[in-house]
Amino acid sequence: MKEKILALLGFPPPTPLIKTYTPWKDGTQKVENALIVDCRDVKNEADLKVVFNQLQEGVKSIKSNGKVLIYSFQPELIEDSAHSTFQRSLEGISRSLAKELGGRGTTVNLVKIASDLDLTDYQVTEDFFTSGRSAFITGQALIANDEIPRPGDLSDKICVVTGGAGGIGSATVQRLAAEGATVIIADIPQMDERAKPLLSDKVSFMGADLTNETARKQLLNDIKEKHGRIDVLINNAGITRDKTLKNMPEHYWDQVIAINLTAVIALTEEALEMGLIPDGGRIIGTSSISGIAGNFGQTNYTATKAALIGYAASKSKELKTKGITINAIAPGYIETEMVKTMPLMTRIFAERLTSLAQAGKPEDIAEAMAFLAHPGAQNINGQVLRVCGGSFLGA
Repeated sequence: MKEKILALLGFPPPTPLIKTYTPWKDGTQKVENALIVDCRDVKNEADLKVVFNQLQEGVKSIKSNGKVLIYSFQPELIEDSAHSTFQRSLEGISRSLAKELGGRGTTVNLVKIASDLDLTDYQVTEDFFTSGRSAFITGQALIANDEIPRPGDLSDKICVVTGGAGGIGSATVQRLAAEGATVIIADIPQMDERAKPLLSDKVSFMGADLTNETARKQLLNDIKEKHGRIDVLINNAGITRDKTLKNMPEHYWDQVIAINLTAVIALTEEALEMGLIPDGGRIIGTSSISGIAGNFGQTNYTATKAALIGYAASKSKELKTKGITINAIAPGYIETEMVKTMPLMTRIFAERLTSLAQAGKPEDIAEAMAFLAHPGAQNINGQVLRVCGGSFLGA
């Protein structure tokens, strides 16, 4: 009735905050219903009430395994206090709604953009978060800056995946190769047998101990000689050596720091110094939600994973001028071969600590890697993307 009266008085109808979305087919998966919510103009209580009403109506029709994507402005970049305040409220709504809908397999994510670009400039991001590719990402608030994304795909890209013969690494290698990329598995020489099933005309193996400066530089020289560049560098290699801080042997500390952090930074810096990573390059580090929330008996591991988040955030400022992005991915509870050896009750408990009440797969991390590697993800830089099923840890 209110809308009819306003129309008779000559007022234009309110711009709908929610638009329906016809999803594209993602392999064998297809999201039957997704809501995209444009909340950039929410700046007062009345606007927020519209969001409440329309979201309340919209979620009633969302079937299991649906998608909700909310757009907002970055509150800290808005000078108007009221506008900034109510833009920040959307983060609370998205995180809470993710927990409410998680039991149905539905994900809710927020993308905070920097300026009033057309939302078509975020099509790669939108496609990812409204497809099955982001099935284990929910309750996240991702900042997307205002650079215009570049068109293209991964078919002409040279990608290096350290630790590429392991569980998450091998899934990432296969996903990038499926996108048409040329992929180099950079792993310790002892992993060559494990890597053999992955090898193809698109995938090769180069053995190197990345904690050894000579071996690391030889790897980079070999890549330069054979391929000329590294378009996508994925720093995935890592280990755990768990003990409480009080009882941790010194060599446990040293090993984890050396492999998970020192070698990662050294490899990245050396590749940059050699000019191997060109304009438009991508650097992606594998962090962990443990680096956000901490974890009992893992002070060494969590130190490295927190540091990788900090490295991405700080290094992004320098690399932005070169057109290179650097981000971190923080996996949650992922069913790798190592995790499957854990006691059953421990695994069940870990699953129940997520909004989606399930564990993730290495393929979930691989999808996130491929998304951040895509040329169209240029506007995401210095961010940490949690692939954790909406874990309550560190939320």
